[in-house]
Amino acid sequence: MKLGQFITICLSLTAFFISQKSKGQTISGVINDYYNVTGITNYGTHNSYSYSGITLQNISNLSTGDRVLIIQIKGATITETNTSNFGNINSIGNAGKYEFSSICGFLNNTIVLSNHLLNTYDVANVQVIKVPVFTDVTVSGTLRAIEWDPVSETGGIIAFEASGTITMNANISADSAGFKGGPLFRNTTYHCGSETAWYYGLTGNEGAPKGEGIAAFISNKEYGRGKQANGGGGGNEDNTGGGGGSNYAAGGGGGHKLITCVATTSGEPGLALSGFGYSLSNNRVFLGGAGGNGESNNNYGGASVSEGTPGGDGGGLVFVKANELIGNGFTISANGSQGLNPQLPVKTEAAGDGGGGGGGAGAVMLNITTYTGSVTVQARGANGSNAGFQAQCPGPGGGGGGGVIWTSSSLPANVSTSVAGGTAGVIKPTSYDPSCEGSTNNATAGSAGIVQSGFVAPQGTITIDCSILPVDLLKQFIGKRNSTNVQLNWELRNKDAVQKIVLERRIGNESFRNVYEQLDPQTSNGFYTDEPVNSNVTYRLVVFALNGEKQYSNHVFIEADARKTFHLYPNPANDDVTIQLPANFNGKTQVVVTDINGRQVINQQLFIQSSQINTVVSVKHLPAGIYNIRLENKDGSYSAKLLKQ
Repeated sequence: MKLGQFITICLSLTAFFISQKSKGQTISGVINDYYNVTGITNYGTHNSYSYSGITLQNISNLSTGDRVLIIQIKGATITETNTSNFGNINSIGNAGKYEFSSICGFLNNTIVLSNHLLNTYDVANVQVIKVPVFTDVTVSGTLRAIEWDPVSETGGIIAFEASGTITMNANISADSAGFKGGPLFRNTTYHCGSETAWYYGLTGNEGAPKGEGIAAFISNKEYGRGKQANGGGGGNEDNTGGGGGSNYAAGGGGGHKLITCVATTSGEPGLALSGFGYSLSNNRVFLGGAGGNGESNNNYGGASVSEGTPGGDGGGLVFVKANELIGNGFTISANGSQGLNPQLPVKTEAAGDGGGGGGGAGAVMLNITTYTGSVTVQARGANGSNAGFQAQCPGPGGGGGGGVIWTSSSLPANVSTSVAGGTAGVIKPTSYDPSCEGSTNNATAGSAGIVQSGFVAPQGTITIDCSILPVDLLKQFIGKRNSTNVQLNWELRNKDAVQKIVLERRIGNESFRNVYEQLDPQTSNGFYTDEPVNSNVTYRLVVFALNGEKQYSNHVFIEADARKTFHLYPNPANDDVTIQLPANFNGKTQVVVTDINGRQVINQQLFIQSSQINTVVSVKHLPAGIYNIRLENKDGSYSAKLLKQ
């Protein structure tokens, strides 16, 4: 490549996705990459031309010409008064806005888009998703979305396209990939139905956790029966059910406790979002709202384990475009889920306390010209949790609301659909035979969603001249700690345009310092081996172009080698794995499971009781392979390896 050569790729904006080189591929598992956004520039200038750019924390695996989805998941504001209005949406803000674009080039960690952004976004709530593009492709194993991560605010979405044919030999699932259900929690006091407020703080002794929704939690108001926009409210004391999450349609309310310390302060249902999006004039889409936690204050079997169930996770989002879809009887789904208490005999049924609300459905957007063979498309709300065990009639959970199936044209008869709301939980039959047996105790079902046509993916219409961008020099910069050293690797896109490469290192909070310099690189691939130090270390590359410009790489962070681990069993595992918790490990805890490529495949939030000695994580849905399990809370970060059979 000669000095001064420019990128000349500008992709057409008339299609939902742009077909590229991949033909006849097979895909399975997680196919999308998800990126944190740190800055947005609309109508910025470079070489006197205006452009839209999005700055990312990390640009690994992104290239010029890649298709991307920009989407804001949260951003609504809600009423926070201690009344029944708590959780009502005051302003939708920029929540649910999204659009597709392509990468023209890079300015350091900023991706420059092939068109100006159509929407405005709040930087803190936006993610960018790399969208794979194929010619013909076969789904050989279940496609899954990385579950929504409420900390990084990434994940929850599957998006891909084929200019030719998609052949389904497996399902496409964003089930339970949406907002996170109110986590399992056991109150340590007993107030006998006297707690009537719409919110409580994190003391957790008056009401159960609310389900997550499109509005951020309000500090010290995260618990209690009030809804959280489209997240269901948590049940108040004593033993009431959690509300169901919602999406297009409302969730169902949690059930009451009818005998002994009667309580009617059950979790409120998540709000219907039908008036806030899902139309061409207001083209917004939303993750399914999560169910609220059923209130619990009992130990199961004396093991300091709640007898209730948590709220269910909402469904995620699915975007698929193809000329032809061959269904082969498989399913595309974005269903909500029921919350699981792994310590109970039936994990989705409360054994004696309040039941959790079902997760609201997500949404499926299809731009398909021809459907061949049968295929099922679902965006269903989950059922509320059943409850029971004693003659006191605790409250079951409310059902999750139905979602949206939105297609570019009317569906033919060979495509079956379901957007049903989840049913309300009931008092399950027991030997106690209470009078409420089989009753919902005032818990209600979620409402049905909608199947509609006319979907058009939003995209900016003002294009830019991609040829004015500088040469994109660096393709990848990665690193990892080995047993004796730190190994850093990089790959250049345009080595002939590079004058030199400088590797810089920052120890702790010090300034970056040069550790290695390479003039006139002869190959596209480079590496450097560094001696480990007893501190956190950050590396970056500075790439100098022959034309005088320079580009900075993403940062590679290597944590100090303070390895804290824990025991887990069985290992290898097939279905569930039991984690033996470190000593004195308690409180709000994030459980993160990553595959061998570092991609998150599980992200769960738990509340660990001080007397709890283990917890269980389901890995049944994971493909066979090696995974890293990480526990993170105020007591530190612990990790262990797992072999999934």
